[in-house]
Amino acid sequence: MANLAKSAMLAGGGEGSAASANLVRFAIIGLVTAMGLRAMGLADDIVNLAFGLTLGAISVAVAISFGLGGREAAGKQMEYWLSNLRK
Repeated sequence: MANLAKSAMLAGGGEGSAASANLVRFAIIGLVTAMGLRAMGLADDIVNLAFGLTLGAISVAVAISFGLGGREAAGKQMEYWLSNLRK
């Protein structure tokens, strides 16, 4: 399944598709491995903790990227609001 997703992404082409295709492949392999461990009853707590930490890390990364990436746009909007307020 992971190789099928990788080949589908590579067939779509585009710039940087090889890196994202490998990322998707490893993500699918990791997800299936975790599902297998959980189904076997091994390492339930570890799997739950790993998914929680991963979700938290993704959330923090998105918040930081929007915060740093949107700083200029937010500054322009604040200047617009302040100029309207001063009038």
